[in-house]
Amino acid sequence: MLYLLISILTGTSLVFIFKLFQRFRIHTFQGIVFNYITCVVVGFLFSGGTRVVQPQVFEQNWVIFALALGTLFMVTFYLIALSTQKVGVTATSVATKISLVIPVLFSLLILQNSLKDYTIINYIGMFAALVAIVLSSLRPQKNDSDTNTSTALSLLLPFVIFINSGVADSLINYTNQYHLQQHEAPQFTMVTFMASAVVGLLILVIMLLTGKTRINTRSIVAGVILGIPNYFSIYFLIKALYAFGNDGAFLYPINNIGIILTGALGAVVLFREKLTRLNLVGLAMAVLALILISYQEIAANLF
Repeated sequence: MLYLLISILTGTSLVFIFKLFQRFRIHTFQGIVFNYITCVVVGFLFSGGTRVVQPQVFEQNWVIFALALGTLFMVTFYLIALSTQKVGVTATSVATKISLVIPVLFSLLILQNSLKDYTIINYIGMFAALVAIVLSSLRPQKNDSDTNTSTALSLLLPFVIFINSGVADSLINYTNQYHLQQHEAPQFTMVTFMASAVVGLLILVIMLLTGKTRINTRSIVAGVILGIPNYFSIYFLIKALYAFGNDGAFLYPINNIGIILTGALGAVVLFREKLTRLNLVGLAMAVLALILISYQEIAANLF
């Protein structure tokens, strides 16, 4: 249970740190690049990266998927930062964590490796997840010329994050089933983080050479502050999976519910984020959706 709680706290802290990026005027993209560099460094120091990533690793057939996933992580993390700053912590947390609908459907319809028979209740939960994103993303209308743009942005960003996060999880599922051996998981994780860092660095170098940005010391510090919990959010999630007998069908919904609720509470208390009645309904529906999607596993573990 301790690992689960730490996983929830570190996972929630990421969107809070993104919100602080805005408050302290941190260059978001620079901060994310240095975040992934920090993840790689922490991974090497904490898990013996020099032993994990050997030259022959890049000859494995799963490397292309790790590189693709690393690129997707970089893009999605940047969108999460924008959504946190422009739409809000609550809507971003809901969109990110409710995205497990996509890998569930991918496993069911494409991989066809479901370990249970899905019922109408499960499918109602998936539909409720989509509704939850819309309701939690809506913001009060403003009487200005930017109202339409703001409304479109508040709906578009969470949905793109929902799709990207779901595609990333599905890619992990596919790679794990067809290309990855269990003992190769640490290597896959490190190569993925390295890909994110390299993609980010390449873009940052181009921006520096074209004069579109300058390295800011605060961005480096912010990236380190973000990168440490980012790495450990994954580390403790894996530890929690082992503690719960690798029962991801039970753990992921509980972990995601915890992050959604903690994120919403923190948004209100720490950042004075105002939630409308529709937002609260969307928040409740997100929790309900996760419960309906995995009610069989939750019932089996609790009763």
